[in-house]
Parts: sequence; C-alpha cells; structure tokens
Amino acid sequence: MYINVKKHILSNAILLVAVTKIVAALCEGIMRIVLQRSSTQSPDMLDIMLWHAQLVISLIQIGLTAVIFYTNWRKLNHYMTLVPVDDQQGMADLQKEYLGKNRIASLSVSSVNRLLQLWAVIFIGAELIYLFTSIMYRRFIGMLMDALSEGSGMSDGTFVMLYNMTHGFKYLEILAAILLGVVMTGIFLSDRYLKLASLIILALFLISFALFQMQTVYLMGREVGIVWTSIIYHTTETVGLIVLSVYLTKRYRGL
Repeated sequence: MYINVKKHILSNAILLVAVTKIVAALCEGIMRIVLQRSSTQSPDMLDIMLWHAQLVISLIQIGLTAVIFYTNWRKLNHYMTLVPVDDQQGMADLQKEYLGKNRIASLSVSSVNRLLQLWAVIFIGAELIYLFTSIMYRRFIGMLMDALSEGSGMSDGTFVMLYNMTHGFKYLEILAAILLGVVMTGIFLSDRYLKLASLIILALFLISFALFQMQTVYLMGREVGIVWTSIIYHTTETVGLIVLSVYLTKRYRGL
C-alpha cells in the first residue's frame, strides 16, 4: 500500500537529524569559546573539559536522533496498521488502478519503512562507532604529543603532518555510512543523481585525505588549523543532509 502523498516521514526525519547536528555543532563552538585555553600548542581535543563537553553533546545528539526515528517509525507503523497485512497488497493494486502512478507515493509504505530503518542504523549505530573511534583517536594524538614533548626526534612539522593525515580516518567510517544511505535511497528510487552525488563527495574526501595539507588561519586572535577532511565531513552531515531532505521532499511524493 501507499501512504498519502503529502506525508514526508523519511525526509522530515533526515531534516530533523540535520538540524540536530547543526545545533550540536553550534553548542560545541560555543563551548570552545567559553572554555578557551590560554595555550594553543596542542589540539583542542586534548583539553579535558572541552572533551567531556563534546562527549555529553554527542550523547545527547544520539539520544535525540533515536527519539526522532522512533517517533517517525511509530507514525509510519500507525499508517501501516490501518490496513491488515494480508490486504495491503490488494490496497496497493487498487491505489494504482484508481489513482494512477502519478498520484500515489513514489515508494510503497514497506519500502519507506525499510529506508527509515536503514537511516536509523546509520545515524545511531554509525554515530556510536564514530564516538568510539573518536575516543581511540584522542588517545593516539595524546601519545603523539607525549612523544613530541619527550624530545624523541619528532618535530612540530612532523606532528602536524601526522595529525592531518590521520584525521581522515576518524571521519571515514561515518561518512561512508552516510553515503551508503544516500546510495541505497538512490537505488530504491532509481535516482542516478543521488548515486552520482555520493560518488563526487567520496572522491573529494579521498583527494583531500591523500593530497591536501592542513591550513592555518587566525580567528578571533587564535591560530586555527583547518583539516579539509573535517570540513567535507561536517558539511556533508549538516548542509548535505538538509539538501538531501529538501530534494526528497520536492522530487518525490509521500517520502
């Protein structure tokens, strides 16, 4: 069966998650200003107060994401239970016959349900893995800083190079999960633009990972290092998801 074409459950869930991520990023930015350190010789992630604040914000974000998807799943499940399971295929045939393909939802309610579950796994499961890898990455950077402070022959330039090169590993898993969700959505909808967009973003990420060096800029009196893999990932998980949500809403019915 197909739900009302004006119901956009999946795209609305993705939009709410994107807004949640933007709010979380703004909160982290405010925390960086409030907890601004006098020393800038080490990465911000090694500041214990800022690190604990980031962990709390990440856990709250994951919790809100779970609530968003659970609420939307309950809503979709409500629509599905209006018609008995055995009659849903017959209802779909009647909708196609009397309404026509151009006046029904782009995907059946069961397909929307599968995509909703897929995105829930990506946004919750992959975020939990990302949180774990962030903890391990912080330990790794801490060991590098210890080696640098002990005068083991590692220069500041070597540390910056290693920090930039390894930073991409922190985002690779979660970015790949998001792009997989986009590709799977494109497969369900037979949409080549979604598949192409995923390929372009992945190519940009890999190129920046392999070739681009960290750039240094001065912001509000502080020296800030820009890691391009980080820029691409955070742009994808915020602006990119908003664009995806709007695209799905405008282009497809009942999604």
